[in-house]
Amino acid sequence: MSEYINPREAALMLGVSHETLRFWRYTGKFHDKIPHKKHISRRIFYKRTDVE
Repeated sequence: MSEYINPREAALMLGVSHETLRFWRYTGKFHDKIPHKKHISRRIFYKRTDVE
């Protein structure tokens, strides 16, 4: 299992749409609880343990 997951997987785990997760990222909501960690080729990933 990968240490990092993409926003769609994170949204599924959180029970929200990926658009909601994008909005939270944009507004900074929950940044202290589920910070996005990695940017690879302009793609965002979340650490699986932060989302669980």
